Amino acid sequence: EHSSEQRWKQLSDLALRGSDFQLAKKCMYNAKDYSGLLLLASSLGDAECMEQLAESAHAAGKENIAFTAYMTLNNIPKCLQLLIETERYPEAAIMAKTYMPSEVSRILKMWQSDLSKTNEKAAEALADPLQYDNLFPELQMALKAEKALEKERGTLLPASSYPADTPNWERDVLAETEELLASLPEVSAGPREEEMLTAEVKEEQPVSVPAQPDIPSAPVDSTPAPPPPAAPIAETPAEVKSEVSDGKRDLFGNSSTDFLDDMDKEISELNLDDINVDDIDIDDESMFD
Repeated sequence: EHSSEQRWKQLSDLALRGSDFQLAKKCMYNAKDYSGLLLLASSLGDAECMEQLAESAHAAGKENIAFTAYMTLNNIPKCLQLLIETERYPEAAIMAKTYMPSEVSRILKMWQSDLSKTNEKAAEALADPLQYDNLFPELQMALKAEKALEKERGTLLPASSYPADTPNWERDVLAETEELLASLPEVSAGPREEEMLTAEVKEEQPVSVPAQPDIPSAPVDSTPAPPPPAAPIAETPAEVKSEVSDGKRDLFGNSSTDFLDDMDKEISELNLDDINVDDIDIDDESMFD
């Protein structure tokens, strides 16, 4: 064995050509070829090798490879921890909102503290879900989904199940959670989820009003007021009723004789000589419409 990393790298290439993957893996570890190990472990579907690679790359300061390895293993807490250690607070907050909403508030405080050093107003503009739950309408359902899918997150599926497995980008996790909660007993929330679900809300205390001295009130007459008097109706004289029934007067009391005299007077005053009938066509049917 030679301690030279270059020689271990050459030996790993020879092992890969001969399809000796175990020897290639050992040579890559000695050569600290983390990118080669990432390719080899993902190609073989070797979860144990991927976990060792994540820890070794993390210890060696290879954060990108370590993050990719942890993400491949679906180890979200490790990914968040890695982002926090490298002070990538915005990325950590966005990732927590997507995969672990119970960690959003904790990471947001770190982000605000770090951002306030350069821009205090921008730091104050960041909304905490515990304080502004109206800006996160689906937060409670997301917390339940996180708890319901916790077991699934810790279970690694074999690579052979990939063709039949539904990709995550085609799944509706919230809808799946609603169906799960409807068919199973209620899923209990963890400590951090319980803190997010039951944010401290100070109940408003009733305001005590000092008692006022009793002041005697004036007596109120409970007797109902009499209805207003009806308008008087003028009674029709008997002789007018008789004349209406005989046809000598109309319903309004007007004399029929006076009406006929007025009609004769108006007819006698008509002057038929002033009427021009030259333009009248008696064959025009529209005149009778």
